[in-house]
Amino acid sequence: MFAEHEPRWAKEFASEASRLREALGDFVLEIEHVGSTAVPGLAAKPTIDIAVGASTIDLPRDAVERVKALGYLDAEEDSRSGERRFRRGAGFPWQVIVHVVEWGGPMWRDYLRFRDALRADPGLALEYESLKRRLLAEHGEYRGVDKAGLIRATLTRAPDRRFVRSGSPEETEEIAGRLARELRAGDLVTVSGELGSGKTTFVRGGCRALGVTGAVTSPTFTIGHRYEGDPDVSHLDLFRFQGFSAAEWGDLEPYFEDAICFVEWPEAAAGALPPVRVEVRLSHVDLAHRLITLESSEKSLLDSLFRGC
Repeated sequence: MFAEHEPRWAKEFASEASRLREALGDFVLEIEHVGSTAVPGLAAKPTIDIAVGASTIDLPRDAVERVKALGYLDAEEDSRSGERRFRRGAGFPWQVIVHVVEWGGPMWRDYLRFRDALRADPGLALEYESLKRRLLAEHGEYRGVDKAGLIRATLTRAPDRRFVRSGSPEETEEIAGRLARELRAGDLVTVSGELGSGKTTFVRGGCRALGVTGAVTSPTFTIGHRYEGDPDVSHLDLFRFQGFSAAEWGDLEPYFEDAICFVEWPEAAAGALPPVRVEVRLSHVDLAHRLITLESSEKSLLDSLFRGC
């Protein structure tokens, strides 16, 4: 019922996610591995929890039937408010539990924030594992309610997130403009995403909102651009970096002075960047549509950004 972490759990998730994406088709926006089996090194019930971020949880009958054809039971009667649940396996502990939730909604946000908090903090992960081991020893089982206090406290401390879909480059620029108008000189915004996901388009939208009128292009081969605006805007692209030497950091440091700075490919900095005010991540849905996630420790900033949307 409780097992040491198995690397194969990640492979099982990937296999199931592919099958579910095909079965649910256009209803799927993103699929994520959540729960304890998604946290490397964390002991857990050997159940693969899958969060399907969907455009709606009101699935039509034919979509439900396609999921059932994969060997899943329709567990609608056990679903919580805001969720449509399916299960696969012979019985408890289930082999797989699928949680279909609204992409970008409260349940989607909290699934990802709690998982990422555990991944980022080994001490928290150990505390969570110890709690579950104690509950099992005392009661022979544990339920979600038994863990609610620790989960709630973790989410209270974790950075907040907002999710938005873009249907065009113009919409991506508009979202960036909303963010830029909430920023001030000295702020750092990181912009992540696979090639072609719209990172430079996002930065261009931020620049336009801050009064930059000239061309805004990717600085991949020049490392950085600095544009005159209100305030000035710096745009760095670290794609070709693998960490920083002292000399390289000396070349980059002026970009951060008295300017709002957008940094593409921040992963290459390996933690050497100044404190980040907002993290932006972009991903593909299809050729036209993008999913945009914004994360900040300042909940009030994100609330202001999306107020009225």
